[in-house]
Amino acid sequence: MSKLKESGFDHTLTMLKEGYTYIPNRTEKYQSPIFFNRVLGGKPCAIISGKEAAELFYNNDLIERKGTMPKRIVKTLFGKGAIHTTTGKVHIDRKALFMSLMTDENLSLLRQITKDAWENEVDSLIKVNEVNVYKKSSEVLTKVGLKWAGIEDTPKNIDKIAKEMDLMIDSFGQLGGAYKGYRAAQKARANVEAYLQNQIKKVRKGKLKPRENSALYAFSHWKDMNNKPMDLALCAVDLMNVIRPLVAINRFVTYGVLAIHEFNGEKDKLKFGTDDYVYQFVQEVRRFYPFVPYLPGKAKKKLTFDNQKIKKDQMILLDVYGTLHNEKLWEYPNRFDPTRFENWDGSPFDLIPQGGGDYHTNHRCAGEWMTIIIMEETMKFFTRTISFEVPPQDFTVDLTKLPGKVASGMNIRQVQALNN
Repeated sequence: MSKLKESGFDHTLTMLKEGYTYIPNRTEKYQSPIFFNRVLGGKPCAIISGKEAAELFYNNDLIERKGTMPKRIVKTLFGKGAIHTTTGKVHIDRKALFMSLMTDENLSLLRQITKDAWENEVDSLIKVNEVNVYKKSSEVLTKVGLKWAGIEDTPKNIDKIAKEMDLMIDSFGQLGGAYKGYRAAQKARANVEAYLQNQIKKVRKGKLKPRENSALYAFSHWKDMNNKPMDLALCAVDLMNVIRPLVAINRFVTYGVLAIHEFNGEKDKLKFGTDDYVYQFVQEVRRFYPFVPYLPGKAKKKLTFDNQKIKKDQMILLDVYGTLHNEKLWEYPNRFDPTRFENWDGSPFDLIPQGGGDYHTNHRCAGEWMTIIIMEETMKFFTRTISFEVPPQDFTVDLTKLPGKVASGMNIRQVQALNN
């Protein structure tokens, strides 16, 4: 047996039990950026970590990602047929549709929608005794995501969609877990898909006329490389995968408010500093706190990584969290330090909290730019538009729990508007 191989028939439950710490614990144990285990019913798996690992993982000639995502995650988080499960020309064709939305005009619009959405909340935040940032940001970011996508609706429906989106996002932690939670996430996805299908139908029939640069308009009218319109169900899945990642940013928002509270001087640096510093702070939040633990793929051919052989069709996991805390890539990786991004070279293979590689041809999240914009405006809101107090609560971020979050959801109180 290889010295870099975990003993035992299947390690899936151990991975879930140890969460974000599973891979870093073993790369430290083996003093190696690669080791082997068995997952999902005993399938042999190569686990790789670090910048060179990401470079390998996002080489489309060597690594395949189609069919590697656990079925539970596909059915609840991404949806059947989602772009995350495609490869080759089909993936590039569909990815081009996503990327066509990333125009300067659309990204500027997203920034303004985010700014307006938070400013519209000031009065309501002042009136309540206590605000849970996790829940409130889920609600606000659902409004932002829907409006940016070209969908308008009532507060009641938006609140319902926000709760269902959160159920879907939490389904990542249901892999191998409670069937009840999995079923709830499945039902939530079905409800949102039906809602979006109805929106798409209305656009195609001319009953709704969203702005032409919106996601709703683009997806409803898009035709593939064979000049065929997208299937209605698939169209709803892809449209949801534009909106859902924006709602998931509520975890980063919660982390950001926690960082403002816990790390001395950050609040004033954000309040009185430059927008460049806000950007650096946002990137450090994305690097420092747990979001995606690892990503799956499989070898298209026989490979060698760090002198270790990987068989053709063998499953591969890229260590995302460990790469973000690799001391060879990040000086003092367990220290929160936004200034590390002052001279960052923008590599697509080290800062990979939402995936890596090229935006157009790889599986790097097309919403990464959107995440940064939303976080920038949100952090400015919490430091430049309002003031607040932080009551005693559980600030724990348990690295053994998937997906990561602040235990309390980050409660604030005594919100006041600042005179700017």
